[in-house]
Amino acid sequence: MDNLPHREYWKIFGNLIESADAGAVAGCLGWIFYWLDLVPDPLFRTHVLSEATFLVALLAGLRGMWIMVRTKNSLGTRKDRALHIAEISYAIIASLSGLTVNLVLPLQ
Repeated sequence: MDNLPHREYWKIFGNLIESADAGAVAGCLGWIFYWLDLVPDPLFRTHVLSEATFLVALLAGLRGMWIMVRTKNSLGTRKDRALHIAEISYAIIASLSGLTVNLVLPLQ
C-alpha cells in the first residue's frame, strides 16, 4: 500500500469507509424491519424490506472485507482499522443471522 498514489489511496480508503458504514446501517435497519413485522396487525408488512436490507448489509460487508484483505488491512490508523473490522463483522453477522431467521421462521 505504500506505493499507491495519494488519490488512489484515498479512493480505496473511502470505499472501505462507505462499505463498512453502509453494511452496519443496513444490518441495523434489517433487524428493525424484521421486528416491526412482528407487531400484531401492522399497517404494512416489512418482510421484503428486511430481507432486502439484510442482502445489502451482506454485500456491503463482503465488499469491505474484500478491500481489507486486498490491502492487508493497512488503510487508516489503528483505531480506523479496529472500527472497520467491527463494522464489517457486524454487517456480515447481522445479515447472515437475519437471512437465516427469515428462512427458519418465516412470517405468516
